[in-house]
Amino acid sequence: MASTAGQKRKTRLHSFIFFLVLTAGVFLIGIACRTVTPVVLPPGEILSFRGQGSFYFQSPGAKGRVRLNFFFELPSRARLEILNPLGGLESILWLDGRQATLYLTADRLFWRGETGFLLSQFLGEELAVEDLSYLLTGQIARLPRTWQINSEAGGQTVYGRKENLSFELKEYFTGSGIPRTILFEAENYSARLRLQTIKFNQAYKAALFQPSFPAGAREVSWEELSRLWKK
Repeated sequence: MASTAGQKRKTRLHSFIFFLVLTAGVFLIGIACRTVTPVVLPPGEILSFRGQGSFYFQSPGAKGRVRLNFFFELPSRARLEILNPLGGLESILWLDGRQATLYLTADRLFWRGETGFLLSQFLGEELAVEDLSYLLTGQIARLPRTWQINSEAGGQTVYGRKENLSFELKEYFTGSGIPRTILFEAENYSARLRLQTIKFNQAYKAALFQPSFPAGAREVSWEELSRLWKK
């Protein structure tokens, strides 16, 4: 009798352990399904998109790593938010066609100028807003003919060059042509943008793309602002 009772206890214990393992497996699979969401392209034309990523840059005089939030409204409006590794908002770039604004949040300083110049400070060389949007969304065929485009491994890695700026697209989101990693290189400058999330055709408030500053913000020259930016 004692042996039979002991065997029953062992059977119940084994059943309980199996139940815990099974439950844990189902729980982990559920988490994976919720957190690893494939990029879903819109059924029609891409009108806008937003996303997050990490950005690393290196030059002879400086290097750093930041987080990046980006918002695009095609064809030529964008907002880039640069955050420190802890998530604090460091600066905002507003791009509207050829007009650009850069605002440093902690110093309450802002600069206005040309988009091409500002993106050259960010990516190493001048770039149009439209071209940047095509790179982020993998729409290489829509780049102007001034770009020289090459691909390898059946299109899995795409290279492009325009004057002194080159790019490389690699590591795509599953089931899409959206690159996870974009490498930029210019003379004495390199940058890597790794996308984490991207969503399409989102509704935005008009104010999102309109530069605005708190009371006390001051407009300065590029020389004054550039001493503080990227530090």
